[in-house]
Amino acid sequence: MTVINDKHPPLERYFRILEVLSGFPEGLTLSELTSILALPKATMHRLLAAMQKSNLVTVNAGAAAYLLADRVRRLALLSAGADFIKAMTSSHLQQLVAETGETCYIARLEGNRVRTIVMESPNAPWRGFVLPGKIMYPHATASAKAILAFQSKDVIEQALSGDLPQLTQYTKTNRKDIKAEFSRIRENGFATCIREVDEGLAAVAVPIEVGVAGVIYGLGIVGPLPRITSLIDADIVSRLKTISAAISAFLSKTGAEIPQID
Repeated sequence: MTVINDKHPPLERYFRILEVLSGFPEGLTLSELTSILALPKATMHRLLAAMQKSNLVTVNAGAAAYLLADRVRRLALLSAGADFIKAMTSSHLQQLVAETGETCYIARLEGNRVRTIVMESPNAPWRGFVLPGKIMYPHATASAKAILAFQSKDVIEQALSGDLPQLTQYTKTNRKDIKAEFSRIRENGFATCIREVDEGLAAVAVPIEVGVAGVIYGLGIVGPLPRITSLIDADIVSRLKTISAAISAFLSKTGAEIPQID
């Protein structure tokens, strides 16, 4: 039994409740929480009511059990450890590499930036553009655009608020033009980077939507311009969307149970 008494500050009480609920995906009733945490029922009810207002806990359809709310589940998904994501996606990336002969990767939204976290490559020289840990240009790279296009206006504004360097003659730096491209990405379901980072390279990426967290990952392929444009013409986007859906289904189901960043 985890005992919470009046000597614990309110924040500690809330956190203990979250810790307990995280171990019970199906939720716990008011009586069960009261018993586990050794608190008076009135106190527990008051704490849970406050947590509901902040979207930290919710009540299931039958109003019988308290569950972690979407806000908490989104936080868990956003903080998933890179090693876990690699374990869950490497086989898909390896298959893509075998099919296309190109470098394939996963990028993730972190605050208002996009960073690569997993990569599989045939040891091509351009793999350096997407090595794990690399921050992706929000206005030019396919994976960043595929993710940012589906974010809130505030996140998009923050992502585009800094310097947007003119990397090549094809790089868009006008924020109005970039937002217009984001709109097309939302409509089409994929993003491209054609000569925008390096005039000899191209990339294509699709968003990965994960349950309550929304689009926080992107799946991309990068390589020489002629080969990537040929893949796009051959509808590689459909293949990417199929793999994205498979990754999405697993991570959405796993939810808050996934291992966290060390």
